[in-house]
Amino acid sequence: MNRVSNQSVSEDDWISLLLIAVLVLASGAVSLGMFLDPLRAWMLKYHLLEQGETVAIPVVDGVGLGWGQILVILAILIGAIALIVWLKRRAAARV
Repeated sequence: MNRVSNQSVSEDDWISLLLIAVLVLASGAVSLGMFLDPLRAWMLKYHLLEQGETVAIPVVDGVGLGWGQILVILAILIGAIALIVWLKRRAAARV
């Protein structure tokens, strides 16, 4: 019979969970902006969303993500993944 030991949640686990939560909330904000008109107008004004021919990934009514937004999202994802990998390696090296 296998026994699973109770391991405490380390600081690295909390940082990983925090990064995941931030990314989920950020993607939710973009999704929410697609459907609420005032928020969509604000996001268009500050170029968080694109409209017209600059849209690379259309979502609703000709509004979507342009290449600039896609590159920023990819950079954030790559940075988050690199940070998580670095934290996991650091935790493994301490053991």
